[in-house]
Amino acid sequence: MSHRSRRVLATGAVLAAATCAVVTGAPPAQAATTAHCPTSTSFVLLPTGQGYLFPNLTASATACGFVDNGAPYRFTIDKATSTVITGGGQSREYTVENLRTECTHAGVSDGYVRAFGCHVP
Repeated sequence: MSHRSRRVLATGAVLAAATCAVVTGAPPAQAATTAHCPTSTSFVLLPTGQGYLFPNLTASATACGFVDNGAPYRFTIDKATSTVITGGGQSREYTVENLRTECTHAGVSDGYVRAFGCHVP
């Protein structure tokens, strides 16, 4: 094979690879909503010590600067309070500072962000 033939084949291979890269492109970015809230509250209907203490949250939409960009919903909360309702009608309150949580559903109602399906990412 001549030197010129090798150069043409090499150029063709580079063009084919570049065309393939342009056509396929990068995968689309996953939508996500990120918000920082000074406070939030949660209510849990589980016996103490079982499950995640913040499976839902309620916070001021204005204070969080909440703009819905789609799931997943990621929240950083300075002071999160959860009330766990245990058997026998008793309850216990837990407070966590700098909580980071990710939720599957969120929306605004009456000026409050209400998020569900939350867990530690």
